[in-house]
Amino acid sequence: MNKLMMVVTTIMVLAGCAKQVEEVAELAVVELEAVTYDMVGRQFYNEFIPCVAGPDYSREAVDEMVSEWRSMELSEELVGAWGYESASDDNEFDNGWWELQWTSAEAAAASWQQWADDEPAQTWAAKYQTVMACDAANRGGWSFHFTRDPSSFGEAGSGADLVSSYYRCTLNEGKSMADVDAFAASYNIWLDTLEMPESGFYAYGFYSNVAEESDIDLMMGHFHDSFESMQAGDDAWESTGGDTKAALESTVACMAPELHNFRSFYDPQDPDLS
Repeated sequence: MNKLMMVVTTIMVLAGCAKQVEEVAELAVVELEAVTYDMVGRQFYNEFIPCVAGPDYSREAVDEMVSEWRSMELSEELVGAWGYESASDDNEFDNGWWELQWTSAEAAAASWQQWADDEPAQTWAAKYQTVMACDAANRGGWSFHFTRDPSSFGEAGSGADLVSSYYRCTLNEGKSMADVDAFAASYNIWLDTLEMPESGFYAYGFYSNVAEESDIDLMMGHFHDSFESMQAGDDAWESTGGDTKAALESTVACMAPELHNFRSFYDPQDPDLS
């Protein structure tokens, strides 16, 4: 059964708590009117929350729930929201995920508390609690940034169904996120050698773990319009990655990817996802 994630804000109300997020140093606060997803190098605060389908789950029910949520008064500090469903039996986690992107960790904590105190929000959450059950207490926070314009291979359609692969990695001894960004510069040069795919869309970004204790230092997220184009990209990487691939392997050690279907549920530049 598909386990598409439900809105993170639902999670908080269902869980009945607003877990405080630890301060993340030097995360940029971005004015709403300036927010776009092609902010290369800009640091955001992203949260992932595990969710599973309830007894009334359906794609139509999720669409209705998200549409109603988007019509509510959302925080101006919310930069984006995406829902993921597991797309592989080999994934370590078979549940779905919600990802929220905030201007800062402080903004996320304040917004969650405000939502918890909002009566219309609680009414909405109760209405849809049988559609999706989420575990707010176990949400994880990451510092996220792009190192390449995500529209460099074409734009993703508004509200389009997309696919992703997330590589969970640890830094090799003596390496840091600065070395990851150095690899990204080389990776971008390699990407520039590729022909523009007919499918059009590919983007990637890095998530640095802000948890005090974790076996994972970072994630590298790759976003495609289909698993066919993802496979074509993987094949090109294996056959022509060369020194760039070696540079990645000298910087991080990564697990097998977690594969998902996903789509955007909120974009402040296109609030109706029209």
